[in-house]
Amino acid sequence: GEQNARLDALLAIMTTLGDTCVLYRAGPDGLHAMQDGARRVLEAGGSASLAGRRSLHELDQQLLSLNASPGGAADLLAACLLIDSLEPALGYPSRSV
Repeated sequence: GEQNARLDALLAIMTTLGDTCVLYRAGPDGLHAMQDGARRVLEAGGSASLAGRRSLHELDQQLLSLNASPGGAADLLAACLLIDSLEPALGYPSRSV
C-alpha cells in the first residue's frame, strides 16, 4: 500500500544519504548504523513483510539508543512527495510513491 511504499522510499533514501542530522547526533558510526539498518530492512522484504517489520523495529531501537533521527532523509522524502503532488497541477501525470 501507499504507506509501506512511502516507508520503503524513506528507507531507500536512508541507505545512501549522508544524513547530517544523524552525523551531528551519532557521528559516523551512527550514520553507518542507519544506512546498514535501512539496507537490512529492504533486503528482508521491506516494511510490508514480517521479516522487514522485525528489522525495522530493530533499526528503530538502535537509532533511539543512539539518539539519532534521520531528519535529512525525512526532509528529502517530504520534498519528493510535494513535487509528486504538484505534478498534476503542472500538467504531468501523478506517479504516487
